[in-house]
Parts: sequence; C-alpha cells; structure tokens
Amino acid sequence: MPLVKYRIYELSARAVISYGRQQECAYAFHLSAAETEKCKSLSAPHEQDDNALFYQTMCVLHGDAFTGRPGGQLVTDLSDIIFYMDFSGIFDRSGARKKYRIRQEKAKALFRPEGVSLDFGSGPHRYLAFERSGSMSRQARLAFIREDFYDAVRRRIMMDMTIGDCQLSKLYAYNGLMLSSGIRIDGIGIDRPHRVVVIDNPTRTERNVSVITVEDDGTQSSTRKYHRVEKKEDIEITCFDGEGLISKEYARVVDEKLCGKKVHTSFQIRMPYVKGMLHEVDFKDFLTLCGTDTITDLWGMEHSVRDVDVILTKSMFKGYGWLTASGMNWEDYRTVFRKYRHALYITNVSKEKPEQTTELNYQFLTTVSIQGDEFRPADLPDGWDHSPETDERNWLTKQTELAYYNFCADESFRQNYFLEKFERVSWWERHQGKDQILAAVLKKNPSFINEPVYAKRLEDEADKIVEQYAVGRLIVAGDNRYLSGDLLDFLAFLLPTVPPRKRRQRMFYSTVMTDHFPESSFYAPQAAYAHDDACTLLRNPHIARNEELQLSFYDAKEERKQMRHYYFGHLTDVVMVDSNMLAAERLGGADYDGDMIKTISDPILNACVRRNYNLYRYEKHKSLTNTENIPLLMIPTAQPQIRSADDWVARFETVRSTFSSRVGQICNAALDRSIIAYNENSDAAERERCREETETLAILTGLEIDSTKSGIRPDLDEYLTHKTVRRSDFLKYKTLVEEMETRRAWYEPTHAAKVKVFFKKVDWGKVDSNVERLPYLAQQLKKNTPRIKATPTKDEELFSFAAQQPDWREQLDSDKLAAVDALLQDYDACLSRIRACRVPLKEKKRKSDVERILYARGQEDAYDPDELYALFGSLPPEKVSALRQAMQKQAWHLMDEDARERFLREWLPVPEFEDIYDLLTDFRFGGYRVLGDIVCDMEDENTGREKKQLFRESDSKAVTAMMSVFADKSASQSYRDAVTAKCRELLTAIVRPALAVRYVVALGRRDLLWELLPEYIEKNVLEVRDD
Repeated sequence: MPLVKYRIYELSARAVISYGRQQECAYAFHLSAAETEKCKSLSAPHEQDDNALFYQTMCVLHGDAFTGRPGGQLVTDLSDIIFYMDFSGIFDRSGARKKYRIRQEKAKALFRPEGVSLDFGSGPHRYLAFERSGSMSRQARLAFIREDFYDAVRRRIMMDMTIGDCQLSKLYAYNGLMLSSGIRIDGIGIDRPHRVVVIDNPTRTERNVSVITVEDDGTQSSTRKYHRVEKKEDIEITCFDGEGLISKEYARVVDEKLCGKKVHTSFQIRMPYVKGMLHEVDFKDFLTLCGTDTITDLWGMEHSVRDVDVILTKSMFKGYGWLTASGMNWEDYRTVFRKYRHALYITNVSKEKPEQTTELNYQFLTTVSIQGDEFRPADLPDGWDHSPETDERNWLTKQTELAYYNFCADESFRQNYFLEKFERVSWWERHQGKDQILAAVLKKNPSFINEPVYAKRLEDEADKIVEQYAVGRLIVAGDNRYLSGDLLDFLAFLLPTVPPRKRRQRMFYSTVMTDHFPESSFYAPQAAYAHDDACTLLRNPHIARNEELQLSFYDAKEERKQMRHYYFGHLTDVVMVDSNMLAAERLGGADYDGDMIKTISDPILNACVRRNYNLYRYEKHKSLTNTENIPLLMIPTAQPQIRSADDWVARFETVRSTFSSRVGQICNAALDRSIIAYNENSDAAERERCREETETLAILTGLEIDSTKSGIRPDLDEYLTHKTVRRSDFLKYKTLVEEMETRRAWYEPTHAAKVKVFFKKVDWGKVDSNVERLPYLAQQLKKNTPRIKATPTKDEELFSFAAQQPDWREQLDSDKLAAVDALLQDYDACLSRIRACRVPLKEKKRKSDVERILYARGQEDAYDPDELYALFGSLPPEKVSALRQAMQKQAWHLMDEDARERFLREWLPVPEFEDIYDLLTDFRFGGYRVLGDIVCDMEDENTGREKKQLFRESDSKAVTAMMSVFADKSASQSYRDAVTAKCRELLTAIVRPALAVRYVVALGRRDLLWELLPEYIEKNVLEVRDD
C-alpha cells in the first residue's frame, strides 16, 4: 500500500525565540513570512508520514466527507495548519547560566495561551502548543496547531471526553499516540458491533523475590533523589501487558488491505487511546472446542464468540480510566469512533521469515562474564588471508570476522550472496525486482560479479560489518522477536471457571487448564538458528548484568497434545515466556506491546551468562528460575503528579521535563562504570563500588524513560556531575564515529584526522577490557584482510552481441549514438543538480566561533548568537553581499576604532544595529571575526538557496523534462526512480529498448544499464555454461 506523506514544516525553537520581544513582562512572537522562512530547520525533510492526527485535521479542514488522499502523494493541505518545533539545545541545558535561563524563559513563552504568530505564506496565523508522539518526545519536538483548529481537533482526538485534573504526562503520551506514523486501514468494519472487545488483564503475584531497587527521598517534587535498596519483595505481575489477539479470519482481511496478500501474523496497532500488539490466533476454534460461546468484556457485557475478531486487554486501552470518569463505556467509545471516522492504524508488522543471526551490542558485551580466549584468542591473526572457519575453535567474534572475510575474499560466497539473496528478501522487497535481475544475470554469466553494481554492493556490506564490529555490533546465532506472554495461558483466561458438560469439550478444557508452560523456558515458533538446551534473552537498553536472562528452549512439537504448536506455531516473530518467570521485569521492565527481544543461541555467550546462576547442576525446563539468578533490578512506580489539563504552565512543565531526557547520558555513565565493575583485572573494591552504581543507574534509566508517563524524574547530579569515573576509550571512539554524521566546525580537524589521533594515543597493548579493544580489533581486521579487486570484463565476454559480431559498434546509427550520448550526459547533470538541491543548507558553521569569542570576553550572557543572526537575517541578500565585499575592500580587520564606527554607521545605520556597535567594534580575542563570521554565514545561506533552483534557462529540453517529473513526483517515489523513468522514456523515443543496450555499452556506460534498462540486460547476456 503506497504511503501518504504530508508537507509539515519543522522550525527551530532557538531560531523562533531569537525574534521574541518582551512586552509587559512576557515575550511575544510575531514573525513575518521572511522571518518564518528563516526559522525552518535547514536539515529537516519537512515531510511526515501519515498518522491519525493529520487525518482528523483534514476532516476538520475539508469536512467529514473527506475520504483520504491516494497513496504516494505529498499532501500540502496542512502545511500552514500544523508544524513541528525542535526544542533541542534548550531544555537540556542547565539554567544556572544566564544565557540558557533566558533562552528557556523565551521558550516557555511559546506555550502561553497567546501562542506564536507565524506566516507560512498564507498570511499571519496564531499557533498553539499541541501534542507529540513518543519518538518526538525523545527528539525534543512538539507539534503546534493553528488556533482556529485547536479545539475541534483536540475534541476529536480526545473522543469527546472531558478531562480535567489528571496525570498530564500520561495525557500527553496517550494523546500522542495519534501522531505515531502508520498506515490507515479503511473498509474493514473495525467499528462493527462486538467486533472489538476489551477484557481485563489477569494479575499474579510472585512471592519473596530478591530485588535491588531504589527508594525516593519522600518529597513531592518532580525531580527526586533516590538511594539503593536490596530486599525481598512480593511482585505483582500484569499478565499480557500490551498484547491482544486477532482472529485468523480478520488477520487475513487486515493484511490483504495492508499489502495485498496474507503474509503477516503479528500487528502493532494504534487507535484512539489504544496501543499494543495483536497476534493472529484462532481463538474462535479454541473457545468452541472448550464449549465457550461468549466473551465478557470489562463492562460486564457478553459478546458472542462468532462476532468477535479482536480481543484487546485493559492495558492496551489507555483511555479506560478517563472514559469511565467521563461516564462513558465501550459502546460510547465506538459511537464516537464512528462519528469522527477513526480507523485502525498499523505501525509495524511481523517479519515473514525467522532470522538465523542477530547482533550483540557493546552494552551486552560490557556486562557479560567473558574471558579473553572466549572473546578472541590472543594467537589469532589480526586479519584473515584464509577463512576463519578453518580454525576449529569457537570464539565470540568469529562469526563477524567470517562474514567480513566472506564479503572481501570468498569468491564462492560473493557469487552465492546474490543468487541466494532473492530467496531471503521479504515479499515487500521482492516485488521491486532488482535483486531478481542481479541474480538472473549472474547465474547466466558469473563474470558479471566484477561489474561495479555487484562490487559496490559487496564492498558496502563488508565496510558495514567492520564498522559495526568496531562499535560492538557482533554477529551471533539467534534472532530478534516480539516479546509475548504464554498465549495458551491467555486463551485459558478466556474460559469460565466451570468446565463444560459435554465430554469431548470437558476433556479439551481439562487439557488446557493443566497444560502449564515450564516456568524457566521460552517458546520461539519455527526458530531457524541452531541451539542447545538453553538460550539467552537480551533487550535494549542493557546496562547491568542483572538484566541478562537465560531460559531453556521449549519445543512445542514435543508436547503430548502439541496444543501450542497447533495454535501458535505460525507466529514466527514472537518469543513467548511464562509470566511467573518475571522475564519482562528482568529485561529492563519490558512489556508485550511491541518490545523486541534478542534471543542468543551462541554457545560461548550462553556459557558466560550461565555463570550468573547459582546452579549445582543444570536440568532443562527446571533450573533457570528466579531463585537461581542474581537479584532482579526493580523499577519502582513513582507516585504521579496530578495537574489540570487546562493549565498551560502545568502542560509546559510536563513537556519540559520530557524534553530534557538524559537516557543517553545515564547509559554512558553506566558503561564507564560497568567496564570496571565486570573486568576481572580491576581493583576489587573499585569493582564492587562500580557494580552497585551500575545497578543503580540501570534502575534510574527505567525511571527516566518512564518519566514521560509519570512526570517524575530522578536527580542524577550525583552520578553525572560528582561521582564521575574515567571516560572509557571505547566511548571516546564511539563518540568520534557518531560525530562523523555531523558537520564539523570550519576550524576543527577532519574526522579522519581525529580518528587517527585516537588510535595513536591509546596504548593498545595495555588495554585489557574486551569492549575497549573492539575499535583496535576492527581496524586490524580491515587492515590485514586482503580484498578481491574487481576488474571489469571486456564487452565481448559479457554480452552476446559483442561476442558474436566483432563489428557491432560500426553497425550502430551514428546520429542515434550521439543523441543517446547527449541524453546520458543530461541524465547525469540532472541527478547531480537534484542531489545538490537535496543536500540541506549548511548550518551557520561559523556560529561556534562567535560563541567562542563571546565566551573568551565574558560576554556569553550579554549577547545571544541566535539573536545576532536573526538581526542580520533581516537584511536583503544583496545588502549582505555588498557588506561582505566592502569589508574585504576596506580591510575591516585592520581598521582603527573610529574607522570601525564610521563603517558600521555607513552600512548598518538602522537603530536595531546601533545596540551592537560596541560588540562589533570590540576586536579583543579576535573580535574582528564576529561581523565577518555572521556576514559570511548569511551570504553562504543566501547563495545556497539560489543554488537550489531546479530549473534554469540554459537547460536542454531533456533536462527540463526530467526536472519536471522530479518536481511533480509522488512522495513515496524516490527522486532517482522518477528521473530514471523519464530518462528511459526519452531513451525509448530515440531507439527501442532491446537495441538501446548496445548504444549504452558502446558509450562505455554499462553501469547505467541497471538503472535505465534493467529488464533488457539478461536478454543480451552471453550465457556461460559449466563444463
């Protein structure tokens, strides 16, 4: 199903607040069209995937007769109604410094009931702070909506409920579900009576569990101090938290609407105040065999089993409490659902085939109890000129090094990679067809393996593996699946407590009620990886060793009745665990609403994790219990703050707390400690201290994540400011890698130079931590593993026409050849221009120099660089260019004080600039650069905008035609596909496609065949038969 995208602009909050003006003790924002344009984030795509909020806003805009837009379109209707604001760099700074405090006060004013006045080209409008999704919250982004749409849209997404005092963080979180990107599924009768029911979640209590937790200081503030506590505790478990069932018949209906055929078995869904996973289970057959005809919902209403297609649990329906408080029930919800034409949205689906391998990450490697020889024996070569498989030993990095060697140097593997890839890809990818063509051509003539299209793919895969190796992403046997409870237990919960009367039904009922899932086991239907008796389960984020979990592998086919195999054997992207095992709680407080779990079957890793368990001997399905494992890290439930939903200050404080999330900082602080805590070579006392702090930080991470719903955040100063430890070399390298994705300041060394200095600075012979050595091991692997150098083969060895007709070039029409040559050059020029236009305008790269000068002079609180840039942004582009030329011609940097003043009064005479004359004429600490930095940045930005012009007077007809299809392309179509399709059409007008292959080859452009004529390549390939 083609996706719908919307033109939604993203504005920088820092840019917007730079235009704020103080009026009567408050900041006001009234931006012109030009000022609004300058506030648009330069690096943002300004396109957003479809979601329920956009659809509801379109209904308000166009009326309830609106039926949606065709897939593949970029919808611009909402471009002046909704925009996103990026608050990064504002609330994640300490307010102790005056500059940051003022910036935060200005940003707070954006949340006032007066809102902000902006002009997106249709005239000035007022916009009010609105909602954000979970991912937007993590990225410090918030949606704003036009004032005249605010009430109507809010009423629709809140289902006509009146919500006063409440837990605001939860209200934001659950309203924000409407902003989750997803595919709307219409025409499936989701609102039909009895089709969707909500049932309660069963609960259980696990007694006397050894836990490590934290307790707060007893205050009622939104930020609280916590201290570590070890104790025994009874833990109440909410079974099937976030998951429900979808019938076999209805899953087919949904999937066929989604992708045209039945291929998926699990669906991550959204509806108003509904979030979670639905797994395809034939519960109708099950309940019928048990003699059960009805399902009773949360409100005590009975529904005939034959009418029910979706069973939600109470934990999936986030609006239950508010609905009840509003005097409404599920029927009222369904009525409003129909009234506002809400729908089911699919945000994710199960994979089609089970995986054989997965990736560990550096967090797992840090905590696991692994010896040096288990990780990588010291006598192994740094790189491989032969396959690692020839070494009979096993070590943790072996599969990663084998994969790298295979892509670099194994000729057979390189061929088979393409021949087998077509079988490995999903249906959704396969319909695109490129892998099929690559495989067919290579099968017909293996010499094509040296063509750039093949060689580049192999090189990219090899580079990706070694880059991932350096940051701890190691390939191991296992897979990645959705976490689920034991769904047979779910089905049993639907049954009445009294057995049926009929004998066959009573026997089936009895079997279900006595078929208990082994507590210390997991069930992964149709697991494709090789495994022993037990596997390790892991989840991100992973901080402490207490979050490692090992369970016995459960084979449902070994059941006497094979009930789980019959009802759940098709759920190939699900891993089921028993609720009593506390698996979800141990895996970082996971739930079943879509959390992904890594199942690791690597024998070395499993042996290492087994060392956590206090086992006299191992017995399958019985030994790996809560009692034998190390204490559980338990995240306490914070007492929520109740505030008025109509109080703008309360709403602002809720957003601010979530926009300053420090999960990344906590994880890094924990990693620095865990490297010491779990390194056998560290000092014993230091290890113990770091272990306790690592465990505490793991719990505080959970509290920080949960703060988006609870509104309560932990005070982390003790760990992030006071109790610091040395930053690990691994994290230093990881930071360098992440910085490669960002633009460096003009005065900084290149990223390559920084990496070179890093490797030279570390004495790798003294590094004894496995994780710390990863960057070095990856560098040595790349340096010492030779790669096959692909040398393209001659035309006559690849193409039948070249082999059979030595004079084939002379037979080509010279006029057509010239026309094809010109078209291919236009094609290259067109793509090059589009790429240049798509590159984000450079951020103001000299701004950091201005900030440094201000800091050196002690003026960082007196002047805000954002405001300075906004002031100069008001100048016309031609004025900026003239000012830059005058500075160069008159040597601004050599002027005396009087000359500087005269220069500014000549070029910047308006009153707004007089306030900064003293700043600009102060040349201390290189202060002459302040004016130059700002003017150069502004001219670069203006020039960049001019260069982004798609159409130019000098363009040929072909370039204009290709540019036109790019400008008019649908949102779901890539720019390259759009331009390629038009170029193919123009090429066909010159020469028929089957013959065009010869012209392209004759021009030495074989690489373009895969873009312009892919379906005609195989017909022209010289077939090479095996002798």
